Amino acid sequence: MEELDLNFMQQCINLSRKAVEKGDAPFGSLVAKADQLIAVGVNDKNKKVSDHAEILALHHAHLELGTSDLRGCTLYTSCEPCPMCSFMIREYKISRVVFGIKSPHMGGSSKWPILKDEGLTRLGMIFSQAPEVIGGVMEKEALEVMRNTPLHQYFK
Repeated sequence: MEELDLNFMQQCINLSRKAVEKGDAPFGSLVAKADQLIAVGVNDKNKKVSDHAEILALHHAHLELGTSDLRGCTLYTSCEPCPMCSFMIREYKISRVVFGIKSPHMGGSSKWPILKDEGLTRLGMIFSQAPEVIGGVMEKEALEVMRNTPLHQYFK
């Protein structure tokens, strides 16, 4: 694991703390290209159910870069993306996904292999190649934020 990955994951964990502080689920995400931070997302599903941290980070990256083609970018997130977020990751053509906590009930890689689904790749007009997926990065630190929330029971 590169130091850069650890730095970006620490930022996601800090973002997840901000989500908890505002009374939302403990998820934080960001999009980076090489060593440059492009956009961040803090869970805001209490305001709008689809405002997951990953989707907000992807949307902000799209606005910042002026394109929906985010090839060459990495999405960092404190928890494994859910199926909804995983489809968006594939549509935005993210090249790499790095996450902290595995999501055994909702994971878009481990429970439902959307991020790994090569069948989606055949729909190249819509979806990207399967991104590289790296999980368990700073998992202990991400779980520590989760411990003080009702969601903790689902991530044991």
